[in-house]
Amino acid sequence: VRGPYHRDVADCYNCVANSFHNLGKPEEALTMHQKAFDIRLKALGSGHADTTTSYNDMAVVLRRQGKLEEAMALYQKALDIRLKVLGSDHANTADAYFGM
Repeated sequence: VRGPYHRDVADCYNCVANSFHNLGKPEEALTMHQKAFDIRLKALGSGHADTTTSYNDMAVVLRRQGKLEEAMALYQKALDIRLKVLGSDHANTADAYFGM
């Protein structure tokens, strides 16, 4: 058993969040994305590339809700970390630019 703060548990929350998002339930999606983020933050730290996935995923939901300033702040956090950790030529860094 991996425990409640394993990155695989965060991935499961992320999948549930994406399902809620696809069902048109953004608030539920944000709640699940936040749980995934909390686990990634605890398990991996704030500077880990996987943690930026949560920032990016929450930004997508917020952007689709029209909460553009909140979304942009999260996209920027993801971008800043990805640039530092992965570099400017990495595909995940490009994804952060795409969302913006």
